Amino acid sequence: MRQDIERQAALLEDVRQVYGIEAPQAFQVAAARARTDLLRPVKDDGRLAASEYTIASQTAFVLRDSTPMKDSLYQERLGYDVPRRLAEVQDRSPDAYALDPAARSREGDRWALWALLSVAVAVAAVVAAVVAANVLRPRRWRRPPGSAARRVIRSLEFIPQPATAAPEARLGTRLNLLVVVLLFLLPLGQAYAAGGEQRAQAEAAREASRIRTNIVAGQLREAFLYTARQATLRAATQGIARELAAIDADDPETARQENQVASVETRAATVMGIMAEHMGRAPTLSDGVDAGTVSALRSGEKEWSGGVAEQNRQVDLAQRSGDRALLLAAATALAVVAQVLGASAMASQRRRRLLWPAGAAALSLALTAATVL
Repeated sequence: MRQDIERQAALLEDVRQVYGIEAPQAFQVAAARARTDLLRPVKDDGRLAASEYTIASQTAFVLRDSTPMKDSLYQERLGYDVPRRLAEVQDRSPDAYALDPAARSREGDRWALWALLSVAVAVAAVVAAVVAANVLRPRRWRRPPGSAARRVIRSLEFIPQPATAAPEARLGTRLNLLVVVLLFLLPLGQAYAAGGEQRAQAEAAREASRIRTNIVAGQLREAFLYTARQATLRAATQGIARELAAIDADDPETARQENQVASVETRAATVMGIMAEHMGRAPTLSDGVDAGTVSALRSGEKEWSGGVAEQNRQVDLAQRSGDRALLLAAATALAVVAQVLGASAMASQRRRRLLWPAGAAALSLALTAATVL
């Protein structure tokens, strides 16, 4: 989760720098340069064209120094290559983009699986060793040694064995054996369920972070594209306004100059429209942009809805895992109660007192079955 936050923060900052600050300035420069190129052939044909050419050229010259985009990124009639500029900015933070939270998550899953298998093998080995020591031991081992203390030590059974118990104690021994098995297995299941809950919560948080990043990054690019299209529409409107001014002009020479500049304005608006689409296009991997950034800038409502659905699924999974952990914790507590009551009943040698530990063990089994279901 920490890696995901660090990576998403770097991604958003770079996208904000390029599409929120640099791209709008670069579009103004590109529009001024395109207008200058279109006015250059007619700059000596009338005062109006000369004036408009001077304004456009000086605007392009002054604004060019305000944008960090290099001339190498500029293409005539297309404008600046914004995705390549984004790739240049991202190259400044190689450590942040080298982070791979998904790979770290898969690595954690592998370690968790190895840990679960290791614990399961260890428990199975202990159970097998104790069973072998209590059931399969040679007959001479069953002879108690000389001293009373050594006889007590030899007679200890870490896991109760009904086969070696006295006939009157076999029922209690079976119950005790069931409870001991539960005390071995239930904590493992509880730890596994708690781990599943934590992982699902982390995945839900990661998905929420990705959704937010995709929405903000996509909106930054769309905002720039919308602003560029507005500038294009404004330029086209200026061309229409000059045509209307030419109609209202009393002097034929003034009308001719207005129509001349109006034609240039109309062509400039067309070029600006092409520039807006080119500069605001969604980047691809061939532009050198990070894959996560490409996915974020190309995402839309469909991807955002899918992310929300996946987040909700992870939340539901965490809820179910938490419920399982709670049930298993309650089953473990009941198994402990059954063990204490069973030991007390076995010590008193009264079989009727086995009803209480039997009931506790039954409730523990019922909670375990509910967890499995």
